[in-house]
Amino acid sequence: MRQQSGTVPRMIRPTWSGTADQKKKLAAAIAAARKADQAEDEAWRLIREARDAGVPDTVLCDQTDRSRATLNRRFGKRTEPPSGV
Repeated sequence: MRQQSGTVPRMIRPTWSGTADQKKKLAAAIAAARKADQAEDEAWRLIREARDAGVPDTVLCDQTDRSRATLNRRFGKRTEPPSGV
Protein backbone atom coordinates (compact mmCIF):
# COMPACT_ATOMS: atom_id res chain seq x y z
CA MET A 1 0.00 0.00 0.00
CA ARG A 2 1.45 3.33 -0.99
CA GLN A 3 1.53 6.28 1.27
CA GLN A 4 0.96 9.80 0.10
CA SER A 5 4.67 10.30 -0.61
CA GLY A 6 4.51 7.54 -3.23
CA THR A 7 6.98 5.25 -1.50
CA VAL A 8 6.40 1.85 0.02
CA PRO A 9 7.42 1.65 3.66
CA ARG A 10 10.19 -0.92 4.21
CA MET A 11 9.70 -3.70 6.69
CA ILE A 12 12.75 -4.77 8.63
CA ARG A 13 12.98 -8.52 8.83
CA PRO A 14 13.56 -9.89 12.29
CA THR A 15 16.82 -11.76 12.81
CA TRP A 16 16.26 -15.50 13.01
CA SER A 17 17.88 -17.35 15.87
CA GLY A 18 16.51 -20.84 15.73
CA THR A 19 16.81 -23.58 18.29
CA ALA A 20 19.73 -26.02 18.26
CA ASP A 21 17.46 -28.67 16.71
CA GLN A 22 16.28 -26.27 13.98
CA LYS A 23 19.87 -25.28 13.16
CA LYS A 24 20.89 -28.94 12.98
CA LYS A 25 18.02 -29.71 10.61
CA LEU A 26 18.81 -26.64 8.52
CA ALA A 27 22.45 -27.72 8.21
CA ALA A 28 21.33 -31.20 7.10
CA ALA A 29 18.98 -29.67 4.50
CA ILE A 30 21.77 -27.44 3.17
CA ALA A 31 24.17 -30.38 2.90
CA ALA A 32 21.54 -32.48 1.10
CA ALA A 33 20.77 -29.65 -1.33
CA ARG A 34 24.47 -29.19 -2.16
CA LYS A 35 24.89 -32.93 -2.67
CA ALA A 36 21.85 -32.99 -4.98
CA ASP A 37 23.22 -30.02 -6.98
CA GLN A 38 26.54 -31.82 -7.44
CA ALA A 39 24.78 -35.01 -8.51
CA GLU A 40 22.69 -33.09 -11.04
CA ASP A 41 25.77 -31.36 -12.45
CA GLU A 42 27.46 -34.75 -12.85
CA ALA A 43 24.36 -36.20 -14.52
CA TRP A 44 24.26 -33.35 -17.06
CA ARG A 45 27.98 -33.78 -17.74
CA LEU A 46 27.45 -37.48 -18.48
CA ILE A 47 24.37 -36.76 -20.60
CA ARG A 48 26.47 -34.32 -22.63
CA GLU A 49 29.19 -36.95 -23.10
CA ALA A 50 26.63 -39.50 -24.29
CA ARG A 51 25.08 -36.97 -26.65
CA ASP A 52 28.48 -36.00 -28.04
CA ALA A 53 29.22 -39.70 -28.53
CA GLY A 54 26.18 -39.97 -30.82
CA VAL A 55 23.42 -41.29 -28.55
CA PRO A 56 20.12 -40.05 -30.05
CA ASP A 57 18.31 -37.37 -28.09
CA THR A 58 15.14 -39.45 -27.93
CA VAL A 59 17.01 -42.31 -26.26
CA LEU A 60 18.75 -39.93 -23.84
CA CYS A 61 15.46 -38.30 -22.90
CA ASP A 62 13.62 -41.59 -22.46
CA GLN A 63 16.34 -43.22 -20.38
CA THR A 64 17.23 -40.22 -18.19
CA ASP A 65 13.65 -38.96 -17.75
CA ARG A 66 14.50 -35.51 -19.11
CA SER A 67 12.40 -33.67 -21.67
CA ARG A 68 13.76 -32.91 -25.11
CA ALA A 69 12.99 -29.24 -24.56
CA THR A 70 15.17 -29.26 -21.44
CA LEU A 71 17.96 -31.03 -23.31
CA ASN A 72 17.82 -28.49 -26.15
CA ARG A 73 17.61 -25.58 -23.72
CA ARG A 74 20.66 -26.87 -21.87
CA PHE A 75 22.85 -27.79 -24.85
CA GLY A 76 21.16 -26.31 -27.92
CA LYS A 77 19.56 -28.16 -30.81
CA ARG A 78 21.54 -30.75 -32.66
CA THR A 79 22.76 -29.45 -35.97
CA GLU A 80 23.19 -32.88 -37.51
CA PRO A 81 21.66 -36.26 -36.79
CA PRO A 82 23.67 -38.56 -34.53
CA SER A 83 25.94 -41.05 -36.23
CA GLY A 84 24.59 -44.56 -36.74
CA VAL A 85 20.98 -43.46 -37.21
